[in-house]
Amino acid sequence: MESAVEGKGRNISDGTDSESNSFDKRDDMSEDELVVLGGKIDDSADNVNIDESEDNGSKKGVKRRRKRVQMKATAERSKKAKSKVWDVFTKVTVPDTTEKGKMISKAKCNYCKKLYSYIQGSTTSHLSRHMRICVVYLKHVAKQQDQSLLNLAPSTAGESGSGLPTITSPKDYNHEQVKKLIAKMIIVHEYPFRMVEHTWFNIVMRYLNPSYEFIGRKTIRAECLKIYESEKESLAKVLKGVEYISLTTDLWTSNQTLSYMCLVAHYIDNDWKMQCRVLNFFELDPPHKGPVIGQAVYECVAGWKIEDKIVSMTLDNASNNDGAIRGLRARFSARQGSAFVAKYFHIRCCAHIINLVVKDGTAALDSLISNLRSTVKYIKKSPSRLHKFVEICRSLALKIGEGLSLDVSTRWSSTYKMLHTCIAYKEAIETYADADLNYKWEPTAEEWDLFIAIEPILASLAKVTTALSASSYPTTNLFYPHIVDIKIALRAAMVSNNLNLRTMGNAMMEKFNKYWEEKNNVMVIATILDPRYKMRFIEWCFNKIFDEHQVLFELEDVRSELEKLYGDFEVQHRERKESQSKSNASSSLSIERSCSLPSASCQFQSFLSSTQSNPSKSELLIYLEETNVCLSDKEFDLLNWWKVNSHRFPVVSRMAKKFLTIPATSVSSESTFSMGGRTLDDYLSSLRPSMVEALVCSSSWI
Repeated sequence: MESAVEGKGRNISDGTDSESNSFDKRDDMSEDELVVLGGKIDDSADNVNIDESEDNGSKKGVKRRRKRVQMKATAERSKKAKSKVWDVFTKVTVPDTTEKGKMISKAKCNYCKKLYSYIQGSTTSHLSRHMRICVVYLKHVAKQQDQSLLNLAPSTAGESGSGLPTITSPKDYNHEQVKKLIAKMIIVHEYPFRMVEHTWFNIVMRYLNPSYEFIGRKTIRAECLKIYESEKESLAKVLKGVEYISLTTDLWTSNQTLSYMCLVAHYIDNDWKMQCRVLNFFELDPPHKGPVIGQAVYECVAGWKIEDKIVSMTLDNASNNDGAIRGLRARFSARQGSAFVAKYFHIRCCAHIINLVVKDGTAALDSLISNLRSTVKYIKKSPSRLHKFVEICRSLALKIGEGLSLDVSTRWSSTYKMLHTCIAYKEAIETYADADLNYKWEPTAEEWDLFIAIEPILASLAKVTTALSASSYPTTNLFYPHIVDIKIALRAAMVSNNLNLRTMGNAMMEKFNKYWEEKNNVMVIATILDPRYKMRFIEWCFNKIFDEHQVLFELEDVRSELEKLYGDFEVQHRERKESQSKSNASSSLSIERSCSLPSASCQFQSFLSSTQSNPSKSELLIYLEETNVCLSDKEFDLLNWWKVNSHRFPVVSRMAKKFLTIPATSVSSESTFSMGGRTLDDYLSSLRPSMVEALVCSSSWI
């Protein structure tokens, strides 16, 4: 019996019976198709030992069993083969050319885009034959074999292209994804829409991928708007989970004299990272009075549904902004109730105030600045004159370090650099004036003396520029130490023996105090919440910038304000904890019932549970008494420090998140320290206001 079964099994696998050839009765898959997709079929894998007793030794039963097994194997192979065909083809519905209004199914090649007839469940042999001759598909297969996937991973330090996003190209060309990437490139780099129609752009794209499809400027414009809507929806979801948001706003002008308002949100996310997003960039119709600006800002905030999250607004010192603040403060106070602290809402742009102070401070130096600007231009314009100047420096044994620097008239920080570098070559300039009869811009001795006298003040002002320009997000805690430096320099100038310096110091201090006459301790509190400074720094500073009789009063005012703030945050924290755990009462009751100790011991246990949340020292006191973080640590990350220590100081960390969110300036540092104004370029000015908003906002969000 055993040998008979083995013999029958061999006959089945050898295919000696005419019914064993599965290709004879198949109508949906040809042998050629299987050759293309997977090679010749090896029937040896389908050997089956058939128990002869199942069909009572009947040859007919053996054949039926054999046929069922082979049909099942054939169906599986057919399914796999079909799946490979549909990796190359896509089923589409197109209008019937023979009968109007009728739609028929077709198979479309994903590579050459040719259409082939196809009915659901019918043969795919003709599609397999196309795969063998499709030039675009065969090139794609060859490319996949020769090249690995493109991976634009960030380069290691020092390599070119460092910081690129990780983008892995798909196996097949995805036109929608390519269109989206091109649209993002246009948004971020401010390329014109017409770029996609440029001849050489399309040549490059076709070289990179022969399947690339032409994209028109109208198509890419529509794609940019789609990205704007998509990113706007994503940002709205993010802002929903943010606790505190600070606003800044500023006016921009196009070359068509259209005015645009830019509203920016600043917040710290759940990962303790500072974020800055342009919420709106829209055309603001005149007149630009306070109520008009306030109404426009509130409508934008309401559109984003973040009225309950606004804590402050940083603006420059234009008079119309004061009117806008009054209206907004009343609205947010009515909306947020006791959670809104009105005195912290209006933050005056510190950089704008510094600009005004600098203008007053450098007015007396106009003659020196003009002479030195002409001197630098004259010497550097001619190689022979520059060579002669260098020879004079060497003959005077002057150290040639930083060369002569020409300023940019719209950036006062570069003016200070020009003055600072020229003072080192004072003797060389005097000698050069005697040697060159055509040179006529030598500064006078009085001008040099005046600059040397006020140089400490200008140096303090220049440090502010450097600090804020180096920071992506100039928050209030960064600014206050520089304010202290400026005040110390001005106080020294006010008691100087030099009449010019004393007059200048008084004028600058008066201007300085004018814009901060309304008491606002936001910068002080933010600095205290920086573990490098804390209250110890404030005590040291107040002794430097206030008179003796005023120091104690100012310190007491700050301490009482800080303690009141902490008390309010502590109440909010307690209420939040109670709302999250409503089962506290029932749990304490269960402890008392299950307690096997004497009644007094059980009551003491409940007492401990209730007093553990009220330690003898408050979080704020513990934080302030701890040792300050070293100021010389250049790698120190303030927000990361609070992220790590938020479990130790849950209440104080929430205070830090609120006050460190507040920016010190109303615009980016690059625009702030320029006197040339904020003007849209020609490309953005040529677009419709709605398109300008979509591009500017999307660029910020991406």
